[in-house]
Amino acid sequence: MSKGGNKGNERAPEVVAIMGGTGSGKTTQVLRVLHGKARRRTLVWSPKEREDNYAGAYMGSVVVRSATDCIHEMRASGPWHVVFVPSLLRKSDEAMFSVVCMAALAARDVCVVVDELHTVTRPNMAPDGWRKLVMMGRSAGCSVIGASQRPASIDKDFFGNCSRVHVRRLGYPEDAKVCAKALGVDAAEVLALSGYKWLERNTLTGKVSRG
Repeated sequence: MSKGGNKGNERAPEVVAIMGGTGSGKTTQVLRVLHGKARRRTLVWSPKEREDNYAGAYMGSVVVRSATDCIHEMRASGPWHVVFVPSLLRKSDEAMFSVVCMAALAARDVCVVVDELHTVTRPNMAPDGWRKLVMMGRSAGCSVIGASQRPASIDKDFFGNCSRVHVRRLGYPEDAKVCAKALGVDAAEVLALSGYKWLERNTLTGKVSRG
């Protein structure tokens, strides 16, 4: 992974996009970025928790399934690690997602991980809480890691706020085109990714790394 940029900003909150199809190493990369810094507080939106087991990333993680329980856990003054497992009923999930994003912003100093971002945002729609978290989170000490298998189906404004965009193998040309634009490379290069190969752009420096 690229380590370019200003060393003085290495601990600064950041917004990271991690895109990749099933079996591309996307979840492994999310965990790599998550553990790349010491995190006192984390909130993970985990639709596939049974398979991904984000709760295993930190000792003492609490798994919740409602916005009420999530907010209750996030009110603790010390360190906490919360994993939210949504219902996968889009209308209710979008509403709860907005609420917990606002709660994370209010809590401050939280790393928010959203897996399968396409299940709670759309290309031309972002829940208010998510939009505010991505736009204003860094000033509240909040980092955001957004991941998806279907980047063409997520909130497009998210890419515009990213400090890093990491892309792995994708199965659809539409997804490759969206990621190519965010990376500043040809769509053909994204479509050519295979196995666990990846491309990453540091938007602060403009540098594109390959691995």
